Amino acid sequence: MADTTDVKDKKKKQIAEKNQIRRWILKSVAETTRKTAVTLNAIKKFLDSKQNGISGKPDTKLMIKRLLDSGHLIKVDGRFSAGKPSQKKSAQRYQKRSNEKKLKSPEKGQRKIEGKRRQVTVGQ
Repeated sequence: MADTTDVKDKKKKQIAEKNQIRRWILKSVAETTRKTAVTLNAIKKFLDSKQNGISGKPDTKLMIKRLLDSGHLIKVDGRFSAGKPSQKKSAQRYQKRSNEKKLKSPEKGQRKIEGKRRQVTVGQ
């Protein structure tokens, strides 16, 4: 019974560690564009700054490959840049708020009417 809980705990720790590495990889290229892409060595250096020896693991290379396949990373001329933005951020950007309705100011409407009156009176 204790063996199964130990195995489950180990798997949970491994999954949590892999998720953390994925987040770090995405964070290392988060503010890059296609023009300011980052090299593989820069990503590995960033990972090693977070935890020693983590960039040498074979899982790291596999994670980068999977992020490339999913579109989160884009490879441009041998360098890596950020791919598609996260769904949460894009949804927040395009979400309209109910209290931010655009109302026409009455001044602008009055200006148009007065302008038309001036044109009519000038013509008579």
